[in-house]
Amino acid sequence: DSVVKAVHESNTDIAIVPAGLTSVVQPLDVSINKPFKDNIRKKWNDWMMEGEKSFTKGGNMKAPDLPLLCLWVKEAWAEIDADLIVKAFKKCGIANALDGSEDDAIFEDAGEEDENIEDLEDDQYDDCLDEEEFQALFDDDTDSNESEFDGY
Repeated sequence: DSVVKAVHESNTDIAIVPAGLTSVVQPLDVSINKPFKDNIRKKWNDWMMEGEKSFTKGGNMKAPDLPLLCLWVKEAWAEIDADLIVKAFKKCGIANALDGSEDDAIFEDAGEEDENIEDLEDDQYDDCLDEEEFQALFDDDTDSNESEFDGY
């Protein structure tokens, strides 16, 4: 109750993401996580091939140190195109124009113009919803009154 009260006092709305739909309505899952993780993986592979490494007394290679890992995260994030982030939010229907002019964005592949993104037919994060399925899930044509979320 205190969390819900604090949220309402901060003029914030609570949104519940139904189970199994994070890959449809969360921008990071829709378009951003994969290229970010690919960037990190490339940095790891480069380090494994050419980076300076240290070893334990037993001869096992040590993990990269924390400052280097933080640098990889910083650089990997900087390599994410800002347009991809905007497209991800539009694909999720979060930042679309209120006049309806960008409603078709939810059916477009957020990374379709980014040559670093693989075809979404092979992408595990592809939502696989066509327009009819989307309408069935999210459109409510009934005349119901909106009620405030009371929490669980």
